[in-house]
Amino acid sequence: MAITYPTSLDTFTNPLSTDLLTSPDHATQHANINDAVEALETKVAIGNTVIGAWINYTPTWTGSTTNPVIGNGTIEGRYALVNGFVVAQINIICGSTTTFGSGGYFFSLPVTAAATLTGYPAIGSGWLEDASATRAVIVIANVHNNGTTTFSLRNNSTTASGQVTESQPFTFANADRISATINYKAA
Repeated sequence: MAITYPTSLDTFTNPLSTDLLTSPDHATQHANINDAVEALETKVAIGNTVIGAWINYTPTWTGSTTNPVIGNGTIEGRYALVNGFVVAQINIICGSTTTFGSGGYFFSLPVTAAATLTGYPAIGSGWLEDASATRAVIVIANVHNNGTTTFSLRNNSTTASGQVTESQPFTFANADRISATINYKAA
């Protein structure tokens, strides 16, 4: 029998202790099990691509008018991919030489997203920390404008769009943080 995994589950014949080695055929039985194990290893993968393992990535941070520059701050991300479902986290800590660009902020997704619902569907949440005021603002992460490669952050501000910018919901400065956790379906 040829194995059918991963498109369907295989059905193996379990030999009884009273069966001859020819029923089921001993060599075929071993070959089928070996093929099934190889198919499982291919599906689960190896190394840093083990299903569900965290994989580091460096998110791209852009502004709709001019781009921020991280300078001596830090920008990091990580994601896990499980059966086509992506869980990702980003963390930005602004440094004394970070410049904040202008316009709405966008962040790259680690894996291209599947086509989304119309508009700006929520894919997660995050928080912005204003270090000088010792306060945090909760934000919603949205796929940007039906896109599949970036997301933006929105808050309950008084601005028309509510999109996080260099000065909304507060003016970003040294030691401030931008963090988000997102979940979405990979393309």
